[in-house]
Amino acid sequence: MLILLSPITWIGKIIVQGIASVGEIICLLLSTLKQLPHVYKNPDLIVKQMISIGVSSLPLLFVTSIFTGMVATIMAEFEFHNLVSDKFVGTAACKMVLIELGPLLTAIVLAGRVGSAVAAELGSMKEKEELMAYTVLGLEPYRYLALPRFVAFITMIPCLTAISNALALIGGWIVCVLALDITTYTYYTGMQYLFDSMDLWAGIIKSFVFGTLIFVLAYYNGINAKPGARGVGLATMNVVVSSCLMILIADFALDAVMFF
Repeated sequence: MLILLSPITWIGKIIVQGIASVGEIICLLLSTLKQLPHVYKNPDLIVKQMISIGVSSLPLLFVTSIFTGMVATIMAEFEFHNLVSDKFVGTAACKMVLIELGPLLTAIVLAGRVGSAVAAELGSMKEKEELMAYTVLGLEPYRYLALPRFVAFITMIPCLTAISNALALIGGWIVCVLALDITTYTYYTGMQYLFDSMDLWAGIIKSFVFGTLIFVLAYYNGINAKPGARGVGLATMNVVVSSCLMILIADFALDAVMFF
């Protein structure tokens, strides 16, 4: 009988822990939002996080975005070859980049680079009891640690997504001119064809949601990291895995809401 109950007990524990984690993450986000009236009081902390999250990510984003646009354009040409006009290559590339590839890949790349770094930093601070020191000194951790990172995430990731979209479309143009024998005019007119402003706004809205998800998961895993190097390593791994998973789920949910 005990053997039969063991799997059920294990599944029950997983469900309860999952619900508890969701509740803690929601409370974390609400506690951070409560500190928004103080956002103008520590601009130096916010700018520092913006540089760490946004400016420092530009070299990596430049490479990934250019090649994302190249791949999207090559695949569009492969599918449309001898079927429709060449201008539809630009149309397909623009749609794919603005709605899906730009915001999705930017968020996943930043979850791996920035999300893991935030979790590792907070995990190290917890191990050195620096988080406890904030409370002992009468300082609000959510104001000085969470709020600057939250503001940086929700402002810089949409900006980086816009830059990524532009770089990806430039990458597609490079492939068209140098490899696919498609003129600049044809590619440009194809980008304009069937363009809808909702395509652009959909990507920006997604990036805002993705930035919020990366922040709460990175902060939650960081402050709950177990002691030691292994604990911090597990926290960073959990951030990357959970962020990528939640980004894909949120992407589906947002597409369902905005386009159906």
